[in-house]
Amino acid sequence: MATQFIGEHLRPGQLGHFFVITSFVAALFSMFSYFRAVRTEQTDPFKSRSWITMGRGGFVFHVLSVIGIFIALFYIIENHLFEYHYAWEHSSLSLEPKFLLACFWEGQEGSFMLWTFWHCVLGIVVMLTAKSLETRTMTIIAMVQVLLCSMILGIYLGPNIQIGSTPFVLLRHIMQQAPIFSMPNYMSFIQDGNGLNTSLQNYWMVIHPPVLFLGFATTLIPFSYCVAALWKGDYQSFVKPTIAWALFNGAVLGTGIMMGGAWAYESLNFGGYWAWDPVENASLVPWIVLIAGLHTLLVYRSTGRALTITFFLLLLSHLLVWYATFLTRTGILGKTSVHAFTGDGKALTYHLLGVIGLLLLIAVALMWRRWRALPRIKTEEETLTREFWMFIGSVILFLSAMQITISTSIPVWAPLAKWITGKDFAPPVDPVQQYNNIQVWVAIIVGTLSATVLYMKFKHSDAKVVWKRLGLTAIIAAVMAAGIGWGQHITTWQYDIMLFAACYGIVANIYYGIAVQKAKFKKLGPTVAHLGFAMVLLGILLSTYNKHAISYNVTGVPLDFGKKTEQENVKESRENEILFHGTPVAMGDYYATYVGDSDVPGKDRRIYYKVNFERRDSSTKKVLERFTLYPDAFVNSKGQGGLSANPSTKHYWDHDIFTYINGATDKTKSDTSTYKSHMVNKGDTIFLNDGYMIFKGLSRDVNDKRYMPSNGDIAVKATLSVYDINGLVQDINPLYILRDNKYLLYVEDTIPSMDLYTRFSSLIVKSKDSAQTEIMVRQTDPKDDYIVLKALVFPYINVLWLGVLVMVFGFFISLGDHLWILKITNGKPKADQ
Repeated sequence: MATQFIGEHLRPGQLGHFFVITSFVAALFSMFSYFRAVRTEQTDPFKSRSWITMGRGGFVFHVLSVIGIFIALFYIIENHLFEYHYAWEHSSLSLEPKFLLACFWEGQEGSFMLWTFWHCVLGIVVMLTAKSLETRTMTIIAMVQVLLCSMILGIYLGPNIQIGSTPFVLLRHIMQQAPIFSMPNYMSFIQDGNGLNTSLQNYWMVIHPPVLFLGFATTLIPFSYCVAALWKGDYQSFVKPTIAWALFNGAVLGTGIMMGGAWAYESLNFGGYWAWDPVENASLVPWIVLIAGLHTLLVYRSTGRALTITFFLLLLSHLLVWYATFLTRTGILGKTSVHAFTGDGKALTYHLLGVIGLLLLIAVALMWRRWRALPRIKTEEETLTREFWMFIGSVILFLSAMQITISTSIPVWAPLAKWITGKDFAPPVDPVQQYNNIQVWVAIIVGTLSATVLYMKFKHSDAKVVWKRLGLTAIIAAVMAAGIGWGQHITTWQYDIMLFAACYGIVANIYYGIAVQKAKFKKLGPTVAHLGFAMVLLGILLSTYNKHAISYNVTGVPLDFGKKTEQENVKESRENEILFHGTPVAMGDYYATYVGDSDVPGKDRRIYYKVNFERRDSSTKKVLERFTLYPDAFVNSKGQGGLSANPSTKHYWDHDIFTYINGATDKTKSDTSTYKSHMVNKGDTIFLNDGYMIFKGLSRDVNDKRYMPSNGDIAVKATLSVYDINGLVQDINPLYILRDNKYLLYVEDTIPSMDLYTRFSSLIVKSKDSAQTEIMVRQTDPKDDYIVLKALVFPYINVLWLGVLVMVFGFFISLGDHLWILKITNGKPKADQ
């Protein structure tokens, strides 16, 4: 007889798994129906329309099933049903409600579901707008949905073959070897979940993944239109919608990537917004290839050239999303990336390789089949034309993407290379420097071309006019670059060239938008997008070239940060400063003082460390500026050692001061500070670690909310004025109470920011007019209460963030203009738009 387990809620999981199965079957049915519609559209149009109707119905049913999966899983997470492994693994009772969605897509299965959901939304839009290409595009979209749904099927074909991993599996099935799960009442022992990773308990985790996955998902639409065009042999109908989708995709995926950078900058202790981490690279590469494909598609629309490379790039963009998924989810990057999943074993690896192989086979087969039929123009294009240099720029972008991919994929190809050559291949010791040394030239070339090509025309350009305008903007840009380079002390020659390229892009795009396009808003899309890109390049250069630490370890005490090499550890130790409680320390133009901390109740306690910054006049010592930062950290999260820190930043228009904690006193350990007795008379001073206090006297007038009077009480209040280096902090009033002439009660008074505790412990009467008061004082020794703080200055980083916004705005202007042109020209855009 099967064991009846007490307290389990099986219905939500059963419904969820039912919806997983129905979503898979419905997507498979939709794919088959649309495929049959393609096969019969020439021989039997009536039957083809019937297949289309069934394909649409199947896809709608698939969408409803995916929504059902979402509802079932969210219900499990929201109601803390820890009998389900997914809820136990990713949530906990102490988790704030706003992070429940973050739990949803923290895990493998949830993120696959998010990806699937966006495909549902996009698929509905394509189904309603694709017109003559609906059957073929929807066949591909439904097929990819089948592949994605298979990732969460969680079914076994035999004892050793698993297809997908379901989020609705029970905890006792995952840990069935543990004796507790053989007990009918095991749920009485499961009181809480494992909880969301502390570094992900941030509002960015709620908003960044949906935007990024929308960007990933949208790469499927240009892919589907390209497959449809090759399948049908129609090389015109796909252009219009593909440009629109590529523009939307570029805007959304670019936004998602930079939101990740902003998350790292604002909330993670990586010391910046981009570290060339393999997971960051894996998201960047599909966007780079997509942008290259978008520009060659614009060339094809206007000149009839570059169709082959357009198909290649747009098909590759979506394939690279799947390859990025393989890199980040199989655990193959585990030793080289702090972002990657740890991996779910060989099953997921083979599953993803199978998906990539199938999609690659379809793309290659169609390209091979249509290779000879693809339209080409045999004559060579002129050199001084927009299409020539747009093609060159796209090739440079593609080469950039390949360099990033090859370097990121070292853990993938290194074993094979070693087997062939006998040599070991390892990731670079300093990946940031390695990538920067190469990609700086990509930035120079693309930054220059992004402005230059606008001054040329498709097919033929007036050389005299082009060179005159380019010469004028180049002179202005050179002056601008020289001024910035001198002011910011940029002395490395390749970065001086990059500075010129960025300034040239800014000047040339502004001049083109005003002087050539006459500031016509609808036509400003490319100009604004390229202007934003140039601003991004300038912001990256200014914020990273002169990024510097203002925290310096002058104690001579080496700090161990667990870096890979001794050189890295020495450098990191040198840039972290120990701040003892209440002791001002010079930090750049400021004096920084650690003045205390406060924690937040909960299982994973976040501690906020209060650090005051003051900037003073060097001669008069007058305080010119004062502000407080609150870097925080999870200390000993989930019972583990160490610390998970989140930064705190002071923003200025021309720079940011970025701080984060790299070490702190463990307050969970016992407090070694003790009370010390001080016998005082009125007016006496008691010296503290970071100030002093003056005993003002005693009073029988006790009106204090901390004290509940009782009949017969004798209550006395002591008043002490507490001062620090800035003057009076506040008055405190410890109470001395004699109850029923036999019991002594004490009500202490404290100042948490100074870690100060006071107790009025006794009153010693020497004569009728003379008495001494005993005040007990406890204050943690500064040496026993400290933080290790790193403070960085990022100059002009707001140029970067503004550039991102401008670039994305330019994408949407272009999208709006493109859709408007298509409307007024009945889907046939003018050649030189």
